[in-house]
Amino acid sequence: MEEKQRSKVKMFLSAAVVFTSFYYSFLFAIGIIAGYILSRAFCAIFLKTGKIESVLVDYGNWQLHLHHWIMGIMFLGFVWVIDYLYLPTFFAGVVCGVILQDIYDYKDWHKVIVRKEETAAS
Repeated sequence: MEEKQRSKVKMFLSAAVVFTSFYYSFLFAIGIIAGYILSRAFCAIFLKTGKIESVLVDYGNWQLHLHHWIMGIMFLGFVWVIDYLYLPTFFAGVVCGVILQDIYDYKDWHKVIVRKEETAAS
């Protein structure tokens, strides 16, 4: 029953984001939808088939997992600094769609710093 409730909440939140985006900016909302669809297709074609691996940064016994929501936020910040706080509305929507896809579709989106799995000693 809890999974059914969670599914309803996810549907409501995603609909609220899209409708709010349409209210404020049609281009931003279309960008969110395009970014979400493109990110989902990219993950299905490249990540799930193993053609591209997740970005992991090793630090001792720990790994920093750079989810694409983190990279999207870093990219937005970088572009805003370079462009002096100007970013085309559609482009910002696409990047936000990529960020939302990671958070919405993956249950481990919040696991950023993880302990390395120790391999068996030889």
